[in-house]
Amino acid sequence: MAQRRLKVFDEYRYGKRGVLHPGDRFRVRGGPVYITDAGQKYPMGERGMMVFKRYCERGAEKWIEATAVQGSSFVILWVGKSSRSPKVPNLVRRPYRVRKVLVPAG
Repeated sequence: MAQRRLKVFDEYRYGKRGVLHPGDRFRVRGGPVYITDAGQKYPMGERGMMVFKRYCERGAEKWIEATAVQGSSFVILWVGKSSRSPKVPNLVRRPYRVRKVLVPAG
């Protein structure tokens, strides 16, 4: 199998008019879900405010790299198509939904 090349971008387009640039604040929701054998769903995703760093693609895999506003954590946010995790059984990688936060001028 051929090695896929990593593509790194300084912006992420999340709608017709929405674009994130490095340093922009945005809010996320959604994300991965763990489904037990009994059918119970447990959300595993990050929530809240993030600061955009960069957007990456490798073949069909697409993700955003960001930092949390409230903490010092670095997060990887999946924004590709929904699929099962190749490493963790019963984990469904659902894409995060992104919404930019407007910071008032002042």
